[in-house]
Amino acid sequence: MPDPPESAQQWYRRVSAELETHGYRDLDWATWSSWPFEGDLRPRPLTGPAAETARGGTGGVDCFICAAVEAEDTSYVFWHDERALLGVPNEAQSLPFAAFLMPREHADLRDLPPATAARMGELLAAIERAACDVLDVPRIQVARWGDGQEHLHWWLFARPTGMLQLRGTFLSHWGDILPTRDRQAARADLDLVAARLVEIAGGHAVPAG
Repeated sequence: MPDPPESAQQWYRRVSAELETHGYRDLDWATWSSWPFEGDLRPRPLTGPAAETARGGTGGVDCFICAAVEAEDTSYVFWHDERALLGVPNEAQSLPFAAFLMPREHADLRDLPPATAARMGELLAAIERAACDVLDVPRIQVARWGDGQEHLHWWLFARPTGMLQLRGTFLSHWGDILPTRDRQAARADLDLVAARLVEIAGGHAVPAG
């Protein structure tokens, strides 16, 4: 029989032993044109596995995304159909496009019904097309972290066309450190994307209330 997969504790012991002997790996991020920082950055010490903490809205209880859907909150939801919705980040953003794609029902990625998963895949492509049609952006970057909130939420980001320094891996870091946009202007741009998305993929645009 094959060996069982490595446990979290086994992974930690193996990696810690390698760190004791060889230290962290040297990376060439500082040579990347998209790396946002200058100077030395030091990794923090690696801490061992601990009990997983509950995420926000676990089991659908006190889930602010579900509450926004139920209340038809136009300050948060700017497009929806019967399976999915697009939400506005609560924090002011610096990039020309930043939004969440989420299922209407309370579900994490592994819990999505097949029809909802298929529709969200279609929407990822349609949202990029819609954003590129109406905004001066070349493409959408997609990220899923999800360690803070149980309700699935895909982060969607876009950089301005031609801002090559912001390409790729570190776009969200640039988004965190650049000056933020006026929220009303940012929402107006999201509404343009929503209107174009309706033309491409159906659903309903939700103008800000």
